[in-house]
Amino acid sequence: MEWNKEFDWNEIVTKSVITSDSKEIGKVDGLEDNEFVVKDGLIDPKFYRIPRNKVESYDDGKVKLALSEDQVKSQYERKTPGYYEGKNVTSGRISNTTT
Repeated sequence: MEWNKEFDWNEIVTKSVITSDSKEIGKVDGLEDNEFVVKDGLIDPKFYRIPRNKVESYDDGKVKLALSEDQVKSQYERKTPGYYEGKNVTSGRISNTTT
């Protein structure tokens, strides 16, 4: 079955994210216009802001990335999800996190 990249991005919120080297790095916490946010952990969580074009596939409730765990951690790790940093809160943001 070929993956349809035109899927509804809202479906991936709360789904597990797997790297190209088969490591689970967390769950999708929210969506931005060109990125999505992955949250790993409850106490002292880590966040990853990953470009949407780095998704290789979405199947069986899992988001598979075209990036290794090392690439994700070195290039996309953030201390906060960044939803409110200098952005209009109403523009294109969907989050699983409540404030």
